[in-house]
This record gives sequence, structure tokens and C-alpha cells, in this order.
Amino acid sequence: YFHEGLNLAAIWRLPVVFVCVNNLYAVSTPYQRTTSVETIAERASAYSIEGMRIDGNDVLAVYTAAFEAIDRARSNAGPTLLECLTYRHRGHSRFDPARYRPEGELAAWMAADPLPRFERKLKELGVGNDQMIAEIRVEVGAEIADAVEFARRSPDPTPDAALSIVLSSSLTQGGA
Repeated sequence: YFHEGLNLAAIWRLPVVFVCVNNLYAVSTPYQRTTSVETIAERASAYSIEGMRIDGNDVLAVYTAAFEAIDRARSNAGPTLLECLTYRHRGHSRFDPARYRPEGELAAWMAADPLPRFERKLKELGVGNDQMIAEIRVEVGAEIADAVEFARRSPDPTPDAALSIVLSSSLTQGGA
């Protein structure tokens, strides 16, 4: 589906932004052992579309790349493939102890975690401080708790609802 989607989007010059969150593993196998190319982003060239590999743990880099890709889509310049390089902090499932990871890999990636990294960046830029960040954490925590409670209280969707928004919301409402 991945290649078919890229191919059709390229042929039809669709305004699509494909985002691949590359966490370095295919279940428990390192990415470099599962593919013949160094990066997923370079696969875009096979379809004559734009491909970019970015630091998925850098909030501003992701924002900038996404903005460029969305701008390209809105200006009818065709699809873009964004590969956001990041890391999976836990195993593939809750039953996966992730013993296949090399010693020190998790610690190194935890040091580059996007949330504390962005907090440091806000402080460096002089637009954030400890109090503001603590207030945001409380606000976001409450918003998440409200969303979880709403989901728990809501009835299960009907089977008919599963397909109700697949095409209609994006095509009929002009979404891109």
C-alpha cells in the first residue's frame, strides 16, 4: 500500500503529505537489516516526488518540514514524503521487553526526547520559563484526562460509522 500510494499520488500529482515515523525498528529488527536503502525518504525519488529525512525529535524541524510539504501540496506541486527519524522508547508491544536493543541505545535516545529538548529550546530563545512550562504540563494533562473521560463515556461507534468519514470529510469539505 505504501508504494502504491506514493505511485498514484505521484502520477496524479495529488496534494498529499506522507509522513513516515521511523523509530529505527520493524517490530524487533533494526531498520538497516530490513531494507536495501539507507533512508526511507530516498524512496521518494523513485516516484519523482519530494522526499525529506528530518530529525523527528526536533519539534521546530518537524514543523518547518511539515509547513513546506503542506505549502507544496496547497500550491499543486505534488506529494511529499517526510521521514521523521525518532525512537520507540518501549518495546513493540507491552509484552516486548526490547532485549534486542544494544546497550546504551535507549539512554542516548532518551537524552534527545522531543519534549525536554523543546522545553530547553524555549528557554534558550527566551520565550519560556519553568513556571510557564509547568502550567502547560498541567493544562495539557487536564485536556488529556478530559479526552479520555469523554471517550470512556461515549457510546461505541456503529459499524456504519466506520466508513462515514473516509472520503466525505476530506473531499467534500475541501480539506487537504
